[in-house]
Amino acid sequence: MGTATLVDQEIADGKRLIDALNQAGLSVNSALWLYLPEKETWRLMLTSPIIDREGSLKTYKEIISVFGKVQPELNINWMNLVAVSPKHKLIQGLRKLQKDWNLSLLGKRLTNNMVNHIYVDDAYIYQIE
Repeated sequence: MGTATLVDQEIADGKRLIDALNQAGLSVNSALWLYLPEKETWRLMLTSPIIDREGSLKTYKEIISVFGKVQPELNINWMNLVAVSPKHKLIQGLRKLQKDWNLSLLGKRLTNNMVNHIYVDDAYIYQIE
């Protein structure tokens, strides 16, 4: 990506990757684009129970394997993918936010917010489970 703006193409490609990962059995249960202002870049954060069972190295290998097979080719830099545990503090906070306020963050934009003591400059949320 390389820009501070998340565009529709990147949102669509992120969704295609998430769908491909789920079809490959990687069980992505939460996913969001997260803007990191200090790096001026976006990261596609993915959570899966596999990371807790198998570790991050195996999880990244499987993600990259699926990533390379998605056609047409994704307009996402694979270096901007971040795989984290479903127990990650931000994910837990977003899950709690949904529950406490009885809302769905599916397809929502979150800007300039504190979530579980983590400042979120900007995020596009695909799903939080």
